[in-house]
Amino acid sequence: MDENYDIFALANKGINLAQKNIRDLKCAEIFVGLNEYLNIEVEQNAIKHNEVGNEGGISIRVYNHHGSLGFAFTNIFNATSIEKIVKTASKMMKAGSIDPDFIDLPAKSSRYPPVKGIYDKDIENLKIEDSIIYLNDLIDECSKEQSAISQSASFTSNNTKTFILNSNGIEIFSKETHFSIFSEITLKDDKTGEISNGFDYQIKRKINEIDARFIVNNALENARNNLNRIKIKSKNLALILSPRASIDLILRPIAAAINAETYQYKRSFLIDTIGQKIGSDFLNIEDNALIDGAVGSSSHDEEGVPCKNKKIFDKGVFLDTGLLHNSYTAGKEGIESTGNATRKSYSSLPSIGITNFILKSGTISKDELIHSIKDGIFMHHTADSPNISTGDFSGLITQGNIIINGEIGSPLNETMFGLNLLDMFHKISAVSKEYHVYGAYYAPYVKIDDVKIIGSAN
Repeated sequence: MDENYDIFALANKGINLAQKNIRDLKCAEIFVGLNEYLNIEVEQNAIKHNEVGNEGGISIRVYNHHGSLGFAFTNIFNATSIEKIVKTASKMMKAGSIDPDFIDLPAKSSRYPPVKGIYDKDIENLKIEDSIIYLNDLIDECSKEQSAISQSASFTSNNTKTFILNSNGIEIFSKETHFSIFSEITLKDDKTGEISNGFDYQIKRKINEIDARFIVNNALENARNNLNRIKIKSKNLALILSPRASIDLILRPIAAAINAETYQYKRSFLIDTIGQKIGSDFLNIEDNALIDGAVGSSSHDEEGVPCKNKKIFDKGVFLDTGLLHNSYTAGKEGIESTGNATRKSYSSLPSIGITNFILKSGTISKDELIHSIKDGIFMHHTADSPNISTGDFSGLITQGNIIINGEIGSPLNETMFGLNLLDMFHKISAVSKEYHVYGAYYAPYVKIDDVKIIGSAN
């Protein structure tokens, strides 16, 4: 099934069969996902595994006039398989529960915004030997570090094609590429025998934007900065969040909390705060799908709804338009979808996700932020997550250093923090002009005042 025409013909066949044979049908949708991938893995600083392959399939979902859903999928591309999944979905719909909250599948749009740079033609001729160059750069850079005792790493490329058709007139084909590289390095201090880890990664649309040496050197620096850790006493301190920590403490929790499904089920710590100021003036966030070449960008979501730039927070105010919707949650509220439908694969129903989630940068430099602190902590990462329902966040600082008189010092051991996200948002006192991009997240350095730190020192 290499020809787009054949895929569209099969998809249209599915829609036509559903409309012709399913009684009480309100709407139907066919989704096709195809992916060609390449993956190479490094263990113990040597290439150990590589794989080239493809995967894909077709799914159908159908609804009757009572909102009952039927869903089925196959990875076999022929007319017989299409007939089978239409019959299966029809049976599931008839046996399903009435859902008065379902309104309709999206209608065809008259305009989809142009988004450039999301497909790299170089992937069409990409071979394993071409990709191994990036892993060799990781291995070479790691080998130069005498204290490095191991490296785990990977390089992955994905060439994805998507087809979306529904009975309301949507008929869309799109293609996109993703390239990612990851490095995690373990160092050992010869004098103390202490071991530490550091990691970094990149996700890009174009292969020539991958910088393996940059990534491995960042991972090495992270590991060095985490060697010979010390314990501190419990007290309230100012935090400087690195971009990665800003994602951990601010962007990821907010992305989960503004998911309209989470919000409608009252599982969000932001319940009853829409239109209110719930943070400082430095809390400015948007979800922007229209950035050329960005990882989260697209002209449409995975239901065929046009994407756009959405402001979520403006000077700490949670905007009335701040929730992210797919067609189901939007219909439940009687509004238009925000174009945030996403799918894990052809075999899953649509959920809700971010596009490019951006904490807007400020005007002060990161060095000025650090130099402004006499006694504080530079936090780089926590592996813990907050309670999204309450906003309570108690976690271990897995990578962080003390700040004394404006200088970053020793790394921390057995040090935790305790806070509530709504309280923390009000304590954001500065945001750097520098920022980093990690996949779909854009994050600056952030200063947070008066955070409860739990240390283990006597």
